[in-house]
Amino acid sequence: MLGRLRGIYSFDYMRHKKWWFGISATVIAIGLVAMFVRGDGVPWRGFNFGLEFKTGTRVAVAFSDPSIDVGQIRAAVTAAGYPDAVIQQVALAGGAPGFQIQVKTLDPTEEQALKTKLTEAFNKATLTGYEVQTVGPTFGQEVATASYKAIALALLLILVYISLRFEWKFALGAILAEFHDLLVVLGVYALTGREVTTATIAAVLTILGYSLYDTVIVYDRIRENAPKMRRVPYADMVNRSIWETLTRSINTTMMTLIPVICLLFFGGSTLKDFAFALLIGVASGAYSSIFVASPFLCWLKEREPQNRKLAARAQQSPGSAR
Repeated sequence: MLGRLRGIYSFDYMRHKKWWFGISATVIAIGLVAMFVRGDGVPWRGFNFGLEFKTGTRVAVAFSDPSIDVGQIRAAVTAAGYPDAVIQQVALAGGAPGFQIQVKTLDPTEEQALKTKLTEAFNKATLTGYEVQTVGPTFGQEVATASYKAIALALLLILVYISLRFEWKFALGAILAEFHDLLVVLGVYALTGREVTTATIAAVLTILGYSLYDTVIVYDRIRENAPKMRRVPYADMVNRSIWETLTRSINTTMMTLIPVICLLFFGGSTLKDFAFALLIGVASGAYSSIFVASPFLCWLKEREPQNRKLAARAQQSPGSAR
């Protein structure tokens, strides 16, 4: 076991750039298929958008009988005339178990009729909770537009920040890693059918910040080592930088994931949405800083004339550059 741990601190990460790019491309491609193809070939139909992003009415109900399940609720809602309703078992306010029913926009008369049908269907159980929320097309469009703008602005600011702190080649690697993490999270949501809510968007913005932090840790060490290792091939210098920051990256990721996992298992429904996206994004961010941002930067820098000469010299005399 100790030998394996030592191995990750001497592994030639840059030598296998094509493998890392291939793995990332495969994962992202699977997610894109889920996003664009799964939903009858209609773009973005693969996502299960929450009520905040679309027009409709969401009804939250709870009954005194704990044996009532989603299948029984679906049968009652179908009998009420809403066979296409989206039904989920959720934790309501206060942590009480209940059900969320999402249907087309209902007027007050239709809302009352649905409530009556549910009461009649489970006449032996008391209706202990009933909440109605309706979102119009204007509000849903505003939420979606604001979410897109927030993510686009975050990516733009990251590009500017990295360009000013390092250089444009570093910035391209960082942005590629950010897009990688964003697409991985979206792909997982499309594959699992988990509801995309405003909490998901908040988590995505948090993920972008975390991923950038993890990437900057490696980039800082690359920048520090570059003048010290001018006669060493760029790939070897990047490998050394990764080895020197690997412990910090692993510790940071583990300490971040522990509270996120606790939120996922013990938090309320909103916190669970937030934690689920964070769990996927933090894991992806830890991966992308080492296996996406750094290799892509190395690939760009190796095309510079001085680094080409160093690489050619190292190939002619193997082992002399390390």
